[in-house]
Amino acid sequence: MKLSTKGRYSLQTLVYLATCTENCSIRKISEATGISSGYLEQLMIPLRRAGLVEADRGVLGGYRLSRSSITCHDVLAASEGDFHPAPCKECQKNGMCKTHQIWSLLQRAVVDFSKEVTIEELAAQLVASETGGGI
Repeated sequence: MKLSTKGRYSLQTLVYLATCTENCSIRKISEATGISSGYLEQLMIPLRRAGLVEADRGVLGGYRLSRSSITCHDVLAASEGDFHPAPCKECQKNGMCKTHQIWSLLQRAVVDFSKEVTIEELAAQLVASETGGGI
């Protein structure tokens, strides 16, 4: 299963925002994560539409999480749409083969797990282990 750059960077951005105590500018997020400012602006569009981040304009403006208990699934659904593990390539079976059944089980496990893990939990682990620099 491969997560797109958009999904990875969206998760990374929200985990960083969870560590901020005030609004964070795109520039500040970019410096902390290494994601370009232009790309961050594009990432924020679906995240704002999904109600995961809020923004204020002006000198003290910037982005912040819109609520607590945002799950990884919320972020991936906003940035990726439906995300699924890739089934076996070029399968010639008409019905479900055993590999498709395995991928189906894996997909369910990944989706269920992503619904349980919150952005705040991920951020707390990074802060606690002091590995957050270069999120």
